[in-house]
Amino acid sequence: MEKETLLNLYRKMLMVRFIEKTHERLLMEGKIQLMSHFGTGQEAVAIGVTGPLRKEDILFGTHRGVGEYIGKGMSAADIWHEYMGKRTGLSKGKGTLHLTDKNLNIPFVVSSLGSDFSISVGAALASKMKKTDQVTMDFFGEGTCNQADFHPAINMAAVWKLPIVFAVCTNHFCEMSYYTEYYPTEDVAIRAKGYAVPFEIVDGNDIEAAYDATERAVNHARSGKGPYLVEYKTFRMSLHFSGDPGGYVKQEDFDYWAQRDPIDLCQKKLFERKILSPEEDKKLRAEVQAEVDAAVESALKGPDPTPEDFISDIYEQTGVL
Repeated sequence: MEKETLLNLYRKMLMVRFIEKTHERLLMEGKIQLMSHFGTGQEAVAIGVTGPLRKEDILFGTHRGVGEYIGKGMSAADIWHEYMGKRTGLSKGKGTLHLTDKNLNIPFVVSSLGSDFSISVGAALASKMKKTDQVTMDFFGEGTCNQADFHPAINMAAVWKLPIVFAVCTNHFCEMSYYTEYYPTEDVAIRAKGYAVPFEIVDGNDIEAAYDATERAVNHARSGKGPYLVEYKTFRMSLHFSGDPGGYVKQEDFDYWAQRDPIDLCQKKLFERKILSPEEDKKLRAEVQAEVDAAVESALKGPDPTPEDFISDIYEQTGVL
């Protein structure tokens, strides 16, 4: 991987981690009331999944943190203004945790996870019918793969040879249970074989492995060969939601995966290849945290929605009805 690419991916992973750590701190201090579903430990997956995408490509993301949104191009300010419910947010404060950005081709997060399988296939079908070279990325967790819509969605994507990538973040948990309680197999990706969809299983804590696998999948889909599925093996170092007591997590698993922190592994690559020095790394981290802090301060001072904002952007006013 080129030096500039790896360094840029590292910076984005730091941005994701610092946004979520800041969110956690503000929540614990009682300064905000916005609940959380952090993606700590999954940064290499989210950034690796979105790294090879173009601006015009379509991303269906998740509620698990901000990783894929930073990866696709959102800024810390974009996220915090929406998180704070400000009218300067991407959705004028109406989405908060359910992030969306029309300019980046990121539709709303569907609150019922798995309900967007058919929507993502529809988006890919629209791209094919329009003869664009857009790729749709549907990013979800292994627990969501057990939703009923997954099977007909991947089946139709295969039948119609649609330009879609199914990206499975296997983080070991389906909400508050280990995924092995719900799966007869260790891997999720092998389900793709039943639909003649090519698949890969990669180390989701290695940013280069995640990025390279995504690039192969995106190139496959963009070239007209149909869907591709990649499973990224990682571990959710955060609990399911803010306030989750977490008694279901084995301490030995936390201890093992803490030694495989994706940010630490990427930092090691940068040091070994002399792309970044410890002093430069310290400076970079300070710059990223300063950007996050500035975004928070800006959002706190941002304008709140007006009563009129609550009835704006609806069908009747946009001429749809």
